[in-house]
Amino acid sequence: MNANRGMYIEELVNRTNSYYYDRNIAIIEKRYLPIKIVKNISANTIIGKLLAKSFVDYCGVYKSQHIEFETKQTNDANFNLNLIKEHQLRHLINAMNHGAKSFLIVYFNSLDKIFMINTIDILNWIKTNKSKTMKMEYIIRNCKEIEISFPGIIDYLKFL
Repeated sequence: MNANRGMYIEELVNRTNSYYYDRNIAIIEKRYLPIKIVKNISANTIIGKLLAKSFVDYCGVYKSQHIEFETKQTNDANFNLNLIKEHQLRHLINAMNHGAKSFLIVYFNSLDKIFMINTIDILNWIKTNKSKTMKMEYIIRNCKEIEISFPGIIDYLKFL
């Protein structure tokens, strides 16, 4: 089950990024894991070695602004910050500190809602709360809800 976690939101983001690229709106690319192939088992199966921890899922440029973001998907009605790996959060913070727009796009399965959570909102939550679970009330108040439009596009750039 964990192998497909996040696939729905990534599919929406990938479709949106293609839409942006095709219309010369932005160039946002998916980062893939740096893997060294160790052994070919068959045409569709390999054994690989992870070369390094990846940074975040996506990076790119929009209106001369660098963008770095991660996608997450959860079955919970709140967002558990433990879903963000330490190196991913560190990367988002570093990108933000260097002037990039950095954020999460989170799909809440149980609510069928998508939110853009800026890195600064994550840091504000961490500073003011002991809980590692970001409450939906905070997310609704401080973050942007992203609607799905036809044909399966989530226009997250309008919030930058």
